[in-house]
Amino acid sequence: MAYRQCDYNSPNYIEHEFYYAGNFGARGEKRAPKEKITSVQVAKQNQWNRVKRLRRTLQLNFFPGDFWITVKYKAGTRKDINDVKVDVKKFLDGLRKKYKARGQPLMFVYRIEIGKRGGLHCHMVINRIPDGDLLMRDAWKKATDDAGSIDYRCIDESGGFDALAEYICKQPDEEIQGQMQFNVLEEEKKKLVAISSSRNLKRPEPVRKAYSHWTMKRIMQGEEIKPTKGFYVDKDSIRKGINKFTGMSFLYYTEVRIKQLSRGDVWT
Repeated sequence: MAYRQCDYNSPNYIEHEFYYAGNFGARGEKRAPKEKITSVQVAKQNQWNRVKRLRRTLQLNFFPGDFWITVKYKAGTRKDINDVKVDVKKFLDGLRKKYKARGQPLMFVYRIEIGKRGGLHCHMVINRIPDGDLLMRDAWKKATDDAGSIDYRCIDESGGFDALAEYICKQPDEEIQGQMQFNVLEEEKKKLVAISSSRNLKRPEPVRKAYSHWTMKRIMQGEEIKPTKGFYVDKDSIRKGINKFTGMSFLYYTEVRIKQLSRGDVWT
């Protein structure tokens, strides 16, 4: 049993990771030559891991129909990042009370970002309840005198939260590139990287299994992956090859529920 299989289960997705778990020299596959890893490759791998962790958290806690919102200030408003964090906290505290009054918990993930013109705003994923859009607008107006609009849309079932996780996790340097006229300090950049979430979110935990070297070899050589009943394999999610860090084979793919569950399905 040379490989380890880690499954991450959520209502609409199952993510599978397979990687070599044996000791070097143990019975299993032969290690390929490891590449010399550059700092750019390390940063890229760290970013991929960050996106992966967030995506799994989103898949476990949110559903098609939940809110993806952008909280904005009035045009021309310029605030310190710490002041924005205070406003966002007031907004979420007020919204939490409104949700609680309707017998529902508030669940969220958010990140503060800098816009193209140097203004700060906040992106959030929030669980949806009836009249949630009205509750959000009211809570934001009461949180700050500088409150602008709230743009929102409902999350659809396509993409497995991958694009959403990538957007939330993108590095601030990408956002402020070409905007050197705005003085963004290094300490502020670190705050722009931070992703905050409510404490009531479930955290993804893997279900670990042993996997034989020979079965893994058949899959790596092109054997068709069989999906779980009620799911299909997302072909675009399949990643396999040689890990540049370890020199050993890896395999990753996601299964998607054919008939997506909504938050209402969970309520009932």
